[in-house]
Amino acid sequence: MSEEIVQLRAADSEEGLDFLNLVFSGYSPTDFAKLLPILYRPTDEHMSCNYAIRQGARIRAVVGLFPLEWQVGPTRLRVAGIGGVSTHPNARQGGLMKRLMQHCVAQMKAQGYHLSWLGGQRQRYLYYGYEKCGVGVSMSLSRSNLKHCFAGEPSLRFEPLDAGDQTRLDRARQLHDAQPSRARRVHADFHLYLLSWHHRPHVALDSSGRMVGYLVANAKGDALPELVAENDEVAVEMARCWALRGEQGINLDLNPAAPGLIRRLGQYCEGVNTHASGNWQVFAWEEVLGALLALRRTMGPLPAGRVVVGIEGYGQLALEVEGEQTRVTRTEEAPAVKGGTSLILRLLCGPLPPSQVMALPPAAALLEAWCPLPLYWGRQDGV
Repeated sequence: MSEEIVQLRAADSEEGLDFLNLVFSGYSPTDFAKLLPILYRPTDEHMSCNYAIRQGARIRAVVGLFPLEWQVGPTRLRVAGIGGVSTHPNARQGGLMKRLMQHCVAQMKAQGYHLSWLGGQRQRYLYYGYEKCGVGVSMSLSRSNLKHCFAGEPSLRFEPLDAGDQTRLDRARQLHDAQPSRARRVHADFHLYLLSWHHRPHVALDSSGRMVGYLVANAKGDALPELVAENDEVAVEMARCWALRGEQGINLDLNPAAPGLIRRLGQYCEGVNTHASGNWQVFAWEEVLGALLALRRTMGPLPAGRVVVGIEGYGQLALEVEGEQTRVTRTEEAPAVKGGTSLILRLLCGPLPPSQVMALPPAAALLEAWCPLPLYWGRQDGV
């Protein structure tokens, strides 16, 4: 008889974290309580996100299913984040991870999640319905770039953003929540999100001491997974002033739904890299594509038209653009393009243009102008 799948509880927190640390420290030293303090806390609420299989009395495999929320324009989407996928070295090849992953996907469907995200090797998770897709933008900015493109002294200074500085935390949260595409964060825990992955938050202050933005940097200070400002001009100045603090320049991760900032930084940066934003699985296609197409329209004008897409196991959806309005609705019409979920995710959500995913018939040519859709999950909210 197969071992029962259980959800861990607060009483299991020490054992559960010891298990995760043991497995992941086989790659590099890991302490999950410090690595992801927003997720791994000794409460029933937080520990119950971890599904486990015991053999005898000891944990032998864990998969974390973390409830996340994504604000896409006016639409709120429920995201199931998968993390901490682990099997004890002495229990591998026994199918434990397969059982847990299948159980978690079934839980997502039963609990009404719109979609799911995880990081990891592509083919490993294709078996469970995921595909590596979406769009993330990375830019590098060197001191040489700055020397040739900017004049004058830095106009901003930075200070650490501490957990006890409620005024600055409230300002950072307001700036974060003003973004058109963002993970929804529990307000009381906002500082913990900024500490994930051993990162360090700082506020940007102008010459009068007014807080105009915040950023999150890695320990070396040469990577910025999150930079948020009151406007794009200030964001560029923040990147410039931060880069001048070091000798090697910086790398920035950017949401594709921030086209103004990307255009500005593109004038100065040394390199640009467009890449997949993770492994994704969609359950509520009509709602997810509807939100993403509407968000894509806010990034710039789109040619009007209509394309019907067929998704195996789901049905047909009509994607429509008319002026400033967009719609995604179910239809019984014959599709212009069709395929399995993996193909359709890559076709509509990138990171490659649709014509580099499949040969487009004339009836689907508009997809080349509309896509990739801005399917993105930031590193700081990763699990």
